[in-house]
Amino acid sequence: MDRIPKPLPERTYLELVRSLFSTRFTTLVMALSFVAIGGVVSAQTHDWLIEVLFLAGGATVIWRYCVLLAYRRQSQGKDLSFGRAKELERIFAVPYMLFAAILGAFSARAFVVATPEAQTLIVGLLVGYCAGVAAGVSYRLRISLTAVLVAVIPTIVTALLVGNPGNWAVAALLAIFLGGGVHSMVARYCYAAEGISMRLLYERLSRSDALTGLGNRLALREWFSEVEVQRSLTAVHCLDLDCFKPINDRYGHPTGDALLKAVSERLSGLLRKGDHVARTGGDEFVVIQSNLTDPSEAEALAQRIRLTLGEPYMLDGRSLRVGASVGYTLTSYQGFVLDHLMACADTALLEAKTSGVGVAAYRDGVVLNFRRAG
Repeated sequence: MDRIPKPLPERTYLELVRSLFSTRFTTLVMALSFVAIGGVVSAQTHDWLIEVLFLAGGATVIWRYCVLLAYRRQSQGKDLSFGRAKELERIFAVPYMLFAAILGAFSARAFVVATPEAQTLIVGLLVGYCAGVAAGVSYRLRISLTAVLVAVIPTIVTALLVGNPGNWAVAALLAIFLGGGVHSMVARYCYAAEGISMRLLYERLSRSDALTGLGNRLALREWFSEVEVQRSLTAVHCLDLDCFKPINDRYGHPTGDALLKAVSERLSGLLRKGDHVARTGGDEFVVIQSNLTDPSEAEALAQRIRLTLGEPYMLDGRSLRVGASVGYTLTSYQGFVLDHLMACADTALLEAKTSGVGVAAYRDGVVLNFRRAG
């Protein structure tokens, strides 16, 4: 049996939980199958326990379907957290496990009181249920394995205890199907978990700067596309380091790389939740500052960036200093086209560097300079 990957990376776990809430079709098919076959068995046997289990199973599949409808959008959201995913998995599991238990009790009882023809329908229902679990829920192995075991084992045991050779054969057949199904679900889970983990890793690497771990230009565009949808007041800051090249040339590339990493850490520490920073080349960075309530917040961040990055860096026993120049613009002035916003911010950055003011803003075709603070 394939080795089960444990523990799962957080993003992989989120993807697997999302898959639970994409099972509306298989849930509907199972509900209709249970109602149809359960109705036939209940009408044929007139057994009070069969009728109670039939009604309970019908109510539970309705509950299951309502859970899928109520939480599907939330489960698919990009802002789904690990903690909320755990809660959603539990919400999904309660009616799912309850139905499995009801189905197991219903099927076992049917093998005691129903006709051989009805028992054949029950076997078909169990096989179909296991197939549906394998197709829809096997990505959450604890739920899927528990469900099929709870649903099928009571019928296997009951068929063996009845004492009829035909029922013994049915029990053996169900046991074989159950063993094969469990193996297939474990293998499918392992394959899916590893595949999703690798896909997410490649996606992260394709959007990350290899040296600093910050986003790259691709990530920058994806972040801005979210801002564009929200249409909130947003600032785009372009910045680069002053005197970085002399340090890189004098002390070598390892020191230069270490300095860029330190700069990246300081930049990340300045941002609020929802803001983003990307390294776009060499010593060049772009910051997206979203959900502003006032344009002055953009200038305040630009000044904080300049002052924070200008503080000394202790690298390899040396105290090194670099300056930083920042140019920015706002969507309220220039619209929501990223390339245009970056071009305007670059124009302001050039003015900030050449004039020595450190921070400049581009507004309606005019570059506004700011005196150095501190």
